[in-house]
Amino acid sequence: MGNFENCGIAYPLTAYDAEEAAELLPKFYQLSDRMSHWSASPQIPKSHLVSTWVAQLIRNQRLLDAVEELIGPNILCWNATFFPKAAGSEGYVGWHQDITYWGLDPSEGHVVTAWLALSDAREDNGCMFFLPGSHKEGMRCHRQDLHQTDNMLLGSQEVALSDREQQLAIPVVLEPGQFSVHHSKLLHGSYGNLSDRPRIGLSINFMSTDVRQTTNGGYDSASLVRGVDEFGHFQLEPAPDSDFDRASIEAYKKALLTPGGIGGADDEIYHSSTDLSHIV
Repeated sequence: MGNFENCGIAYPLTAYDAEEAAELLPKFYQLSDRMSHWSASPQIPKSHLVSTWVAQLIRNQRLLDAVEELIGPNILCWNATFFPKAAGSEGYVGWHQDITYWGLDPSEGHVVTAWLALSDAREDNGCMFFLPGSHKEGMRCHRQDLHQTDNMLLGSQEVALSDREQQLAIPVVLEPGQFSVHHSKLLHGSYGNLSDRPRIGLSINFMSTDVRQTTNGGYDSASLVRGVDEFGHFQLEPAPDSDFDRASIEAYKKALLTPGGIGGADDEIYHSSTDLSHIV
């Protein structure tokens, strides 16, 4: 797909036209009003388990066509996370490689991330940046500073880039409804939103059905979004019948408690306790 092999990313690709995309942002704000207090993190994970329209987003045929070209026809969605940056927000996403803490194996050619723009994503409002070719250079050391509250990643993990690497970083500019797909080892991150516009994106982690969870006894869950699951390595998550019905909320709570499904190595950071009674 394009220059994916060399750069580690393909963009801009189109999932929704301008008219379709314009309908997504108001839906996000309604969802955020319901879910933003469900965790202490600014991220909103796994909303496709309780929201019918997000369940449709992760099954968008144009998006899945691009993913299939990279990892094959049998596809699981491991997680889908909204990363909202309000206008003037200092929140940023530290430079990182997705696969670092996930425990997913094999990852090379089996795990990718799609980033779908619900708003425009530009340099001034905190779009994603990437370091081209970094996916071919092995894993980097990620430091964790749990006191860095502006880092939107669950464990505040971050790779320290050299001055030269920062100069080589390229912005991923997207219009609403467009998306990128990147390699699980690609170094990427984003900066604060200095504009008077929001920056809203959905990060969707896809994997082929032969992938296994290697941490915490191998138990994990995911959603089958295309093809068949001939391996059964993950407990399959149900799509919601209606928005925030009782069954979907219970499925969401169950997914939160799977060892790798949300935080992986950062579970203790993400879950201050196992009391999920506030999720209603």
